[in-house]
Amino acid sequence: MKLFKCHAVLPLIAHERTHVVRTYVTSAETWQEARLRVRAQETTAEFITIPSEMPDVLMIDVSSMSQRELADLRSACGWNEDRLINGSAPAAGRKSGRPD
Repeated sequence: MKLFKCHAVLPLIAHERTHVVRTYVTSAETWQEARLRVRAQETTAEFITIPSEMPDVLMIDVSSMSQRELADLRSACGWNEDRLINGSAPAAGRKSGRPD
């Protein structure tokens, strides 16, 4: 499987002068298969670009978070990583089903 990126251009709504454009990243064997996968998600799209193969890591979003959100995210990821490494059982000292 390869990783492809393409865009779905949606029809104009009401009196809008600009189209909504949604970016998709999907895995597929060929660009044609990737386009079909996006078409299945965006059945009303006016146009779908030809998917281009992504040979490496692709940044798809940028956001910001507070120090508290970062601490919560680290805690949740640590809990999830422990759960994945140890199967469904939480690591010793952790509460079942909840991050610290």
